[in-house]
Amino acid sequence: MECGHLQKIKYTIDDASSYVAGYTPQNILTNKPSDSNSRWSSDTQTHPQYITLKFEPAIVQAITFGKYEKTHTNNVKNFEIYGGLEPTSMIKLCEGAMRNDCVPETFFLRTTLGKERFPIAYLKIVPTQCWGAGFNYSLWYVELRGDSDKAAVLSGMDAVQKYRQHTAFRLCMKMFRELGMDSCYDALRKHVTVPLEHKQLSLLYDVIVRQGNFLRAEELIVEAAECGYLTDFLAIQPPVPVWTQIVPEPGELAPGMRGGHQMVLDSAGRAIYLFGGWDGTRDLSDFWQYDLMKRKWRLISADTEEEGGPSPRSCHKMAVDADNQMIFVIGKYVDQTTRSSEPLKNDFYMYDILRERWTVLCTDTSADGGPKLLYDHQIALDTEKKSLYLFGGKILERKNSDPGENFTVGGLYVYDIPNNSWRCLQPDTKSASQTPRNYILQPRCGHCVVFHPGNRNLYVIGGHHNKEPVKDMVAYNVDTEECVLLGDADTGDTMPLGLTQRATLDLELDEIYVYFGGGKGRTGAPTEGLEVFTGSPNILWIFDIKKNKWSICQSPKQTTPIEPVARYAHQLVYDSTNKVHYLFGGNASNTSATNKTRLDDLWQLQLKKPPSTEITRQITYIIRKQCYRELCKDDPVAAVRYLREEVSAVLDKSSPADVTEFHQLPSLLFADHLIREDDTVETSKVPCTHQRRVEVFSRICNFFPPDMTPPRENLVDLVLP
Repeated sequence: MECGHLQKIKYTIDDASSYVAGYTPQNILTNKPSDSNSRWSSDTQTHPQYITLKFEPAIVQAITFGKYEKTHTNNVKNFEIYGGLEPTSMIKLCEGAMRNDCVPETFFLRTTLGKERFPIAYLKIVPTQCWGAGFNYSLWYVELRGDSDKAAVLSGMDAVQKYRQHTAFRLCMKMFRELGMDSCYDALRKHVTVPLEHKQLSLLYDVIVRQGNFLRAEELIVEAAECGYLTDFLAIQPPVPVWTQIVPEPGELAPGMRGGHQMVLDSAGRAIYLFGGWDGTRDLSDFWQYDLMKRKWRLISADTEEEGGPSPRSCHKMAVDADNQMIFVIGKYVDQTTRSSEPLKNDFYMYDILRERWTVLCTDTSADGGPKLLYDHQIALDTEKKSLYLFGGKILERKNSDPGENFTVGGLYVYDIPNNSWRCLQPDTKSASQTPRNYILQPRCGHCVVFHPGNRNLYVIGGHHNKEPVKDMVAYNVDTEECVLLGDADTGDTMPLGLTQRATLDLELDEIYVYFGGGKGRTGAPTEGLEVFTGSPNILWIFDIKKNKWSICQSPKQTTPIEPVARYAHQLVYDSTNKVHYLFGGNASNTSATNKTRLDDLWQLQLKKPPSTEITRQITYIIRKQCYRELCKDDPVAAVRYLREEVSAVLDKSSPADVTEFHQLPSLLFADHLIREDDTVETSKVPCTHQRRVEVFSRICNFFPPDMTPPRENLVDLVLP
């Protein structure tokens, strides 16, 4: 998302919690990155500290924070932003985190209430943490951008007023109905045009709460599923990971144990290609093809160097152009012992898939304006513009004999395939040096990169810089050269990034998959440096590009019956046609569990969404539990039969939590007796049948889209005690 086309919004300082003399709030109006005094600085770190900006009503879409030219202990790390038409009535617009560097950062704000855009006249910035422990907060420069068009603002203000009125009416109707004040509810409903909820849910409320007709309620849920009302809820459910190991038949050839190898998947040719790696004693130069249709490996070449291809190597990178049937190979790791004698030239190769022939594109890309020899970098292809992008990585230098020493980090380069030419978009930099102000992307190593041809973005994920993990995700637009921060793990708005992750992209679903193998590497080792142990193998995060939202497919506490062992230096590729991931090899994190240091196993991973019947089962279970509770009071014998035959029939026996709850349900048969015998229990605290039914209805509403349900909030919760 870009903000350069948005209007710049002029503002004044309306209020501030505190400030140190000389560091007034007005300083954030001007951008002076070289002036250490040009900033607002609070005089305390006691919460809350804030600055409130005032401006003519506008739809504020983005905020940019300018910074000092050097890192600073007072720099704000975490923050929250609120906005509204009045300073006493604001809603949260954004929560984010900033890096401690000199590069300005832009954050996009919430702009809609319901389905309408809303204007604000006040914006409140609330720092919650700074980079230096015990230091006061500092902001250097703030710029607002958005839409200040009068027609759009007036339309938005009118929409906000209507939204607030309609919400107030609906909150009143919800409260009257839940309290059983039917006359008040009916009277208000006659005078208000906005409905409380969808008619299907109104019918469901009558059936459950007023009639207690649970059998009819189950029928209505089935009807709702058939009408597609539960589709949205089903869509947001995390998929279930299903791992299957692919074992070669006895006597079949297959790649041996290795780590630091590379794989690509040719979607047109329906094949996976694997090249190189380290087997524990030497670098490899064997080249393999895995046929996805025949599910068999084929050794294309035992030594590509003998056939005019790349020499044995590991920690290199490969990319495939499926349209033109080409594979590109660049980079490698050279051990410290041979680095002083071996020429440090960054050779660059192309493999013609149809002709099965290697071509040397360049013997040293640095001599042609490209990158120096490096490893732990990433490359991505733009087939439309016939370009290849290379970003980051560690540049090999003869003098750098100690893995812990300062090293040079690769910049951002683009290779023009038809013209066989390189262009540097961002220079290399020393790892321990401050990120230059004109740098678009923060330098890093051991990261992930995927390219989205639709929105023209390079997505850069994780890595490390200055011997510290880089815990962010950014989108770099290759056409506009604009970079946007999409999330930072320090604020919890993205997954806990490390260096064992591998990323893939599904263009059809607009999703990025980030896979953690549960690896734990050795600081300074190739592809293993500064890796973060994730605690459990096979964690998969999914990033929804359209919603800018992360979800976890498999949490660290979950395990599937069959799954790969924890590993690092592995490779993962994705078949977007059949929605299948393939994982091969790597270094075992726990050698005692596998008796192997390096692995040679091939796995496929399928992400399966729960069927619609699973959603109806969950709702039916909620309904039948309430029916059972009421039978416990009226007919205990029938309740026992109902629990055994009806409730157990919709129980998820694979869920430990559900099974535990089910085993506790028989105790409800004795609840009334225990209450009568125990004088310390007040019967008024026991929810009545009406309240229980309302709770059941509210739980069921969570399965429906928000625009179909009553307001999630309750009117009484808005009143302060």
